[in-house]
Amino acid sequence: MSRNLYYEDELIEEKFNGFMFKRLVEYAAEYKMEYIKVTALMIGASFLSLVPAAINMKIINEVLPQNGVVPDNVLGITVLLLSLWFTLSIGSVLCDFITSKASTTLGNTIVCKLREDLFRKLMELSFDYYDSRPTGKILIRITNYTDEIADFFINDMTRVVQNVFIMIITIICICLVEVRMAGMAILVSIPLGILLWVIAKALHQCMRNDRNKQSNRTAFVAEDINGLEVIKAFNREALNDEIFVELSDKFHKAFMQTTRYRELFFPLSFAGVRILCSVAMYLTALFIISNHIGAELTLGALVIITTYMQRFSNAMYVMCQRLQSFTNMTANIERIFEVLDTESDIVEKKDAKELEIPYGSVEFQDVTFSYVNGISVLEHLDLKIEPGQMIALVGPTGAGKTTIVSLISRFYDIDSGSIRIDGTDIRDVTLESLRHRIGVMMQDTFLFRGEIIENIRFARPEATDEECIEAAKKVFAHDFIMKKPEGYHTVISSQGLELSGGERQLLSFARLLLANPDIIILDEATSNVDTETEKLVQKLFTTVLKGKTCFIIAHRLSTIRNADRILYIDKKGILEEGNHEDLLEKKGYYYQLVCHQ
Repeated sequence: MSRNLYYEDELIEEKFNGFMFKRLVEYAAEYKMEYIKVTALMIGASFLSLVPAAINMKIINEVLPQNGVVPDNVLGITVLLLSLWFTLSIGSVLCDFITSKASTTLGNTIVCKLREDLFRKLMELSFDYYDSRPTGKILIRITNYTDEIADFFINDMTRVVQNVFIMIITIICICLVEVRMAGMAILVSIPLGILLWVIAKALHQCMRNDRNKQSNRTAFVAEDINGLEVIKAFNREALNDEIFVELSDKFHKAFMQTTRYRELFFPLSFAGVRILCSVAMYLTALFIISNHIGAELTLGALVIITTYMQRFSNAMYVMCQRLQSFTNMTANIERIFEVLDTESDIVEKKDAKELEIPYGSVEFQDVTFSYVNGISVLEHLDLKIEPGQMIALVGPTGAGKTTIVSLISRFYDIDSGSIRIDGTDIRDVTLESLRHRIGVMMQDTFLFRGEIIENIRFARPEATDEECIEAAKKVFAHDFIMKKPEGYHTVISSQGLELSGGERQLLSFARLLLANPDIIILDEATSNVDTETEKLVQKLFTTVLKGKTCFIIAHRLSTIRNADRILYIDKKGILEEGNHEDLLEKKGYYYQLVCHQ
């Protein structure tokens, strides 16, 4: 998948093929017996619906008066045939009802499984995947695209089998009754089928373009909602509205082009299949009768042939509709399987073991890392942190401070070298155990919509209310929480926009402490709290966090001056390191930073 912005179309690396279709059908493998039953019922219903036409022929040829002569036992035969006709019709309707209900249930169940696999895959993918794609383009795949695929499992998968059966059985029946007219039906149907297939190929290309424009528009909307505060702050409403109108116009044009091809199906399948087939049948019958070609064509035979031909044309019409729906779906399948086939940059070894941290030492050995190939952020970095040390990382913006702590949690994989915790390479352990042992609080705190206490409990779902409240008290968040309308049960919005920046950070800090990790990473953890609260939080470094290995990124001198070691990061590595007093005596980079503050 190409890296793109909201105004760039996605490039599909692998076009829809038979292997993709096979994989999609495999989602129904677990429900194979149910689908067989549904399909059997559909075929049974179709077969039952064909029998009344044969009864009609029997009535016309043998029950109705012939040359004014009424057959013996006409009443008994009529009642029997009509009763059978009525019973079969009711049975066909009941079968259709049962199969429709069953296929809808099965279809939605299978699509739920597909959506779960897609979501699970998105959770497995590394940060690099999300760094390079707009959120909206990811979101639309797990919502709109999977919803549209549901129709395949609900209608297409079984209806295609049913209508293929109808087409085959009606042609066989027509052949048995009148082979001359069956030949005409086949001759008419073949060129129509080829023409519809050509249109379907063109429709698929249009649908791919349609999906691109829809994805671009969704990506822009999602980005605008997330950045609404910035948009309003810089008076960008009007300009962004113009961009949205432009994206909507492009989608509209793509949609209308798709619609034009889609609408070709109706006149061709309805007029071409239904009307043309019917006209061909009547003309063929007229030609046979008027020219006395071959055996006599009875009225009953003509009725059953036209009835079966109508069923044949109806089945072909439904097949055209299914082909149209299937063409729409294939563009979605390409994008969904593209996500499922994306390999995560962060992959566990097959023999990965659980991480144990008896001490808490961290060591970087000749580490080189780059976000983009050829542009390194860190080069040949060597660093050894002793257990229980508090390490402060300082330096200019973009120097690589956040990168260093992100590598410890293996949010990204290094290009070369190794990172070890208590002598164990982090690539040799499971990601779950690694991230369970490391607590991270990034600069951009994120809170989820729900109660305050549930946001704290997010780190440990099994934690009791008392444990959550205790964690909040440790970071001095208890007082402001109790001032809220419902206290700990106050519902906050997504990202906690009704809270101040400092309050959000304190809740995030409480969530971190509740997890009780062995190694703690704080990226600007106190940047939004007031000076008094910061002093209280700093006490945690010598109480609650005492004995734990800590990495702190901060620009405030008050936060970092008591660190065991201060690392000045710049120029792809460590330019200076030492404690606060030692670095001041050197009068180097750190000294200049302090002077500027």
